[in-house]
Amino acid sequence: MSAPSSLPGGAKIAQVPGLHMGKVHAMFSTPWAFVSMCQIVREDESIGYLEPTNIQMKFLQACADHRWVLTDKFRQAKITTPAVMLLLRDCMYLEGVKGVLIAERQDTAEDIFERILFAYKNLPDDVRVPVEAGRKPGTTQIHFVHGGGIKVLTAGGRSPAVGRSIDRLLLTEFGEAQWQRKAAANIFPAVNKRINARVILESTPGTAGSHHETMWHNALEGKGRFHPVFLEWWLDPSCRSDPHGLRPTETELEYMARHPGMDLHNLAFRRLSLQTEMGNDERLFTSKYPSDPYDGWLGSGQPVMPIDVLKECLLTAVVPPEPVPKGASLLERPVKGRSYLVCADPAGFGAVGDNSAVTVWDAIERREVAVWEGREDPGRFSERLLNLQRFFNNALLAVESNAAACIAMLKDKGAKNLLWTDRNHPGWYATEKRVQEGEARLVRMLRDRELELKSKTLLHQLINYDGDRTKRSGNSDGTTHHFDLARTAVMAADILSRRRFTSDEAPVPASNYEPHGDGPRVTIADLDRFKHHERASARNPYKPLAREWT
Repeated sequence: MSAPSSLPGGAKIAQVPGLHMGKVHAMFSTPWAFVSMCQIVREDESIGYLEPTNIQMKFLQACADHRWVLTDKFRQAKITTPAVMLLLRDCMYLEGVKGVLIAERQDTAEDIFERILFAYKNLPDDVRVPVEAGRKPGTTQIHFVHGGGIKVLTAGGRSPAVGRSIDRLLLTEFGEAQWQRKAAANIFPAVNKRINARVILESTPGTAGSHHETMWHNALEGKGRFHPVFLEWWLDPSCRSDPHGLRPTETELEYMARHPGMDLHNLAFRRLSLQTEMGNDERLFTSKYPSDPYDGWLGSGQPVMPIDVLKECLLTAVVPPEPVPKGASLLERPVKGRSYLVCADPAGFGAVGDNSAVTVWDAIERREVAVWEGREDPGRFSERLLNLQRFFNNALLAVESNAAACIAMLKDKGAKNLLWTDRNHPGWYATEKRVQEGEARLVRMLRDRELELKSKTLLHQLINYDGDRTKRSGNSDGTTHHFDLARTAVMAADILSRRRFTSDEAPVPASNYEPHGDGPRVTIADLDRFKHHERASARNPYKPLAREWT
């Protein structure tokens, strides 16, 4: 009998006496064939076969089509049950295949493992592979006669480790794990070198800025091994309530219109959930029932930026290409004679802390044209900034002045056309007042469509940017989220809204700038003064217009 065409690559079905091999082969005919053969304890406490919903079938199909699957689900999506049934199928029928189930807590992992044992014990004898002689199924592991098996681990400790190479890995509710980065660093090396290994990571959205969110965004951008799967809660039959007596508000009708397939039954479910367990907190509802792949990640405070505008931008945004060596990811090449603005948020020295980040803007069209972020010391980063400045027509270079080391490096290297806070302090000085003003200008420019954001990397940060400059810890994993790229967008909005750039604006000649002298310098004070003259001339029609400056 030939092997099923859907059999995972490299796998071989174990030949075990007493099994009906025709039925066993049929278990691999569709992604949900074996799952439909498994018995579960249903929500009404009856025992019966699992009948996959449309949402579960979407998930199962993705697991059949991709070896690494990262699922963003809603609460009670019932994805864990079909996921563990896939784990049981492969480890029970495929010769020598070993699987691991990992949950955020030990009691949760053991509870899920009980579903595996229940389904296994209720399989017909002619399709149930015997366990290894002398090793009865326990509460945390099961060993099959052909050498394969399943064991349970937890990601709740600081250093979770698998301890052996594995072929199938299932991580459930990874967003709830405290030590996500350390868990990933310890777990994934056990599978990422195995060319036929299969991994499923499923979870509701977690904390904004967490390692989990970074992994999800990387998957959405096509980076790494994971294939992203977003599950729409309003398409699941369990997320419906009786709409009798429901009078939708205008906001609710707009919400329904934004979600294809949503109806009044889903609106009734949403309102009932908000009033029952969510305390009318819509952000809490979205954290459990996300509206789209970018929704539901909870930050330390209320997001500052207009989410609706940013999500609209994401529809046309692009994944930044590979960065140019000692440069950035180019979204557009420079146009001869065009004015550009380089905004940079440098890191300090050391192996930990903020990333360095830089964005480049077309100062005439007010459009993002290049982006880069990474861990780089001030010396290397200053070289990167000078390269970008030269490449983009000797662009105006604005560096956050709180990062004194990078600015000192730029001054020592004779940087030209550098923005100064005042005549004595180079850089964009990030006072509380100026940052808040920059945030307000960025919000206005985004809503008025005066600023075009093109990279998904920048948009991802802005969606969760909460303006909190005192506490930026992502989670107890030690990961921090400093919104470095988002800060460069705030800087750009502050500068672009203050200064009137022209297409024929010439670069500042080298003789006009002395690193240690008193030559002409572009300062924030000049920007403020220019804005003041502009407002004053508008108020008094008899007053002469302010003189243009460069």
